[in-house]
This record gives sequence, C-alpha cells and structure tokens, in this order.
Amino acid sequence: MISSISSPNSGSKQPKSGKASQSGKSGRRRPPQPQNGNPEIRSPEPATLPPQQGRGSRNGANSPTSSEEFTTQDFLSDPRSAINPRKPRTSKTPQSKTRQPRKKGLAAVDMFEFPDPNQERENVSSIASNPNTQIPTAPPPTTRGSLPSSPPVRISDTVIPADAKKPPVPKPRPKASERPGKRSAPRSVPPLVYATRLLILGVGIAVICGTLLSVVNAVSRASTVAPEEQTTAGQKNQADSASAESATPEVLQLNQELGALKTQVQVLATENPSLTAGIFLVDLDTGSYLNFNGDTAFASASTIKVPILVAFFQAVDEGKVQLDQMLTLKSEHIVGGSGDMQDQAPGKKYSALEVAQKMIVVSDNTATNMMIELLGGAEVLNQQFANWGLRATVLRNNLPDLEGTNTTSPQDLINIIAQIDRGNLVSVKSRDRILQIMRQTRNDSLLPKGLGEGSVIAHKTGNIDTMLADAGMVDLPNGKRYLVAVMVKHSPETEKPAQTLIREISRMSYRYLYGGETPADSQVKIKN
Repeated sequence: MISSISSPNSGSKQPKSGKASQSGKSGRRRPPQPQNGNPEIRSPEPATLPPQQGRGSRNGANSPTSSEEFTTQDFLSDPRSAINPRKPRTSKTPQSKTRQPRKKGLAAVDMFEFPDPNQERENVSSIASNPNTQIPTAPPPTTRGSLPSSPPVRISDTVIPADAKKPPVPKPRPKASERPGKRSAPRSVPPLVYATRLLILGVGIAVICGTLLSVVNAVSRASTVAPEEQTTAGQKNQADSASAESATPEVLQLNQELGALKTQVQVLATENPSLTAGIFLVDLDTGSYLNFNGDTAFASASTIKVPILVAFFQAVDEGKVQLDQMLTLKSEHIVGGSGDMQDQAPGKKYSALEVAQKMIVVSDNTATNMMIELLGGAEVLNQQFANWGLRATVLRNNLPDLEGTNTTSPQDLINIIAQIDRGNLVSVKSRDRILQIMRQTRNDSLLPKGLGEGSVIAHKTGNIDTMLADAGMVDLPNGKRYLVAVMVKHSPETEKPAQTLIREISRMSYRYLYGGETPADSQVKIKN
C-alpha cells in the first residue's frame, strides 16, 4: 500500500521514538497543510491486512476508514485516544507516474488471509492517473514483542459499513498449566491391594448367593407347610398341646421308676375296687419315682389352695401385694365348710398374711375366696397355673366347690411343691414361709399317720363328699426327702376305706425309702 501525501512546508517535526511532544513550549501545533505545488508522497509500505488484535493492545487501523489521518490536534485534545502516539515515518520521493507497487515481504503476509491482487492493481492505476490521490495505508504488521510502527488512528463519529470484513479474533494462548503434557505412567498396585479387592468381591458374591438361597429355602418351606395346614381340627389341637408340653420346662428330673414299690401299690389298689386311686411319688435325692394314675384329673377339693398360696407369695415378691396389707371381709366371701372366718361379721379387717395362713392351716374356705379376689380372680390364676406347667389344675368356682368342678392331679400337686422347694417360682424367703405354713396344717389324719418318729411333713389335705386327698413333702430322719400325693375318689359311704388306703400307701412309701423294706405280700385289705 502507498502512504498518504503531505506538504513539505508543514513545519512540523516528526516526533522521536514515536513519542508525541506534550511540552508547554510548543503550544498548540497546527495540523499539516498540504500544498498542491509540491506534493510529497510517503514511502510505500507493504500492503497487509489489518493486524490481528494482540494481547493487551488495541489497533485502530482495523477500520475501513483508516485513511483518515491521525492529527496532532486530535491527539492534544484527547491524549487517551491513542495507545502509541508515534506517527509513521515519511520520506520525500519524487512524484512518478510509472510508480509500481512495492513487492510485499514474506513477513508482512498474513498466514491465513491474503490480499486481493486485483485490488492492488486498481490502487496503482488510480495513483498513476492522479498522483495527488490519498490512498489508505495499512500499518505494518507487528511482530511478537514489538510495538506497532504507527500510532493507532482515532476513530470518531464513523460508521463501520455492513460489508466491512471483521478481523479474525485470535485464539488465546493456553497457559502453561493448561497445556497438554505427557501422561504419567500408571502406578503399580501392590499385591495386598489386589488381595483385598478380591476378598471384598468374594464376600459380596457370597452374600448375594446366601440371600438367594434363603429366599429359595423360604419358598420351599412355604410350599411344604401349605399341605400340612390342611389337617383336621383334632390334629391341630394335639399339635398345639404337644408344643405347649415341650415349651414347659421339666421341673422334676425323673430317672427310673420304683418298680417294686409300684407293684405293691397296684396290688393294694386292685384289692379295693370301689376306690379309684391316683398316686405320684418322687425321691428328690435319686430322681426315682412312682406313677400310678398320677396324671389323671381329680376333683381338687382343698388341695387347689396350694397353687393359690404360691401365687400369693409370687405377688408379694413382685411388690403387687404386701404381707401387712389389710383385707376387708365381705358378705360374698363368707361360705360354709371348714374354717372359722365364716363366723365373723362382714367388714372385719385381716392382714394378707393372716388370710393366707388360715387358708392352709385350717383350710378356711372364706379366706380362700378373699385370696382369689385379691389375686385378680379365677381367670388370672388359671393363666398362672398354665404358665407353671400345671396341666390339670383349673379353678372354676369359689370354695367350698362341693360339686368338684375345680380339678387337679397328683402329678400337678407334686410339680408345684417341687417348684416351691427349688425356688423356681418364689424367692427363698417366700419358699421358707410357704413350707412353714404347710407344716402347720392341723389335719394330720392321712399322710402323717403312715410316717415314723422324727419325720416332718409339709402338706395340704382336701376333702369333699366324693374326694379325699393329701399331698406334701416329707423329710425323713436320715435326711432323705421325697414328695408324695395320693388322691382317692370314693362314694360317700366309703370315706373311711379311702382314708385307710392313703395311710397304708404313706406307710409303704416311708418304709421303702427310709429302711429299704418292702413287704412281700400286702397284708392290708380295706373292707367297705
């Protein structure tokens, strides 16, 4: 491209090093006045496209109106309008009509956009026809690290044509930290890490397999249980009773049955066909036992007062009842039969311990009814009896229950006394009080009559018109202890033979367990 033409008599000096003079001595400088007589032509510069915008700099020559000259007056009026105030260096050359455009150097050629050669030919032909024509010049290309050779031209009040080509925006150079580098070689993993990963993987697989197996097992069990649920109601009841029996812990550790003693008892029972006897005996030292209709349910009579007494002391141990708690005698408590509380007027006060003692010692029926009410009634007591493993013991009516609706068995009576002795249901203190109360039983006409001197028995009797029973714990002089319960069902006319049968069974048991004597033949025959 060819530089614009200026007058030689402008009187202006070119600033040195591209710096505009801003001294106060110069005053206001005039813009150069071109003269028609002596035109001056600036040295041609290589025609290049406007330089791309560099980092941190602006170049005003990228506008299509860059032919407008940057004047000193504009710079003095607004010094901030230019980044670099240097003007392009001019040289005087004679005007020539055969002027040819200077060849471009390779350094001025843009690597991506090349100038149109037809446009250059048009510019050269226009200058040849009219040397005074000003041709817009493009500033020389700037190299990296150097300032532009000509100051940027201030663009004021100009409109960029729509068809003007915008310079390409250079891509920012990536920072050193963002430049792609060589990938680091993968680090070797220690064998321990591999082993740990394999272990975790194995555990996870094992858990999944175990879950699947459990699901399959549950499905198979459900499929096998479904046909079993289609059994009859009777079979279900038997299964329930069997499960209840297995859930109840065995209180007595039974080893072997006393065969010789059982044979003599059977002979004695068969010689008295009018009597139905049930016997259960256990040697607590050896675990030997005798069972003759021991699990048969009989009318309990007053023997049901033994589990009621245990329930009372269990409530005392739990803090639900106090021994000195006062109970009031009510009219609905008073009943006939044994005992002396029936002769008292309603409203009389008794301590709970006194009521419990009267219930056992004198077998007071009125005291028993007061105790049943204190403990929550028959339903609550029956639930406790079942929890203790008493299968035949059921309380259905208050005492005296002459009809015999309340039931128990010789085995249940031995079971409850054994639990008293071992302290399974009550504390040691309550156990001692229970046994002390039972040793004070005043009716000693049955089991105590078959014992020898030095023997001690804690027992409870029962007697109604059709039932006679006695159950207790016997301590022999030699230190041996055994439990025995005998229940005999009889007619009202055979009460005395029933008493004799209980006494003889007690005598035979005492002799067998104390001295090892067993009569070869029973000499006892109970006559009706």
